Amino acid sequence: MDSMNTVAEKIEDLKKEGFTDNFFFEDGKLQTENDSFEKEDITEIKEYRFEGKSNPDDLSILYQITTKSGKKGTIADGFGPSANQELTEFILQAES
Repeated sequence: MDSMNTVAEKIEDLKKEGFTDNFFFEDGKLQTENDSFEKEDITEIKEYRFEGKSNPDDLSILYQITTKSGKKGTIADGFGPSANQELTEFILQAES
């Protein structure tokens, strides 16, 4: 687990390090407002996992991502049963 208390706090911390793009996953691609990325376009992924304070089953994961074009940002997802399976598969393929 990460030492940050919440996903929002970690996102703010990463923004200070230049990870300012807000990625979202749509149509099988990682996207920003103006760009779209295939798994081959991803050069680095770091993961941060979080448990909910009131419910340990409330798990989430934050991905810190860098692309070949230099875009740096984050995307959050559920972890475990609440995960977006398509995003999870995309991340696993991009990491390999």
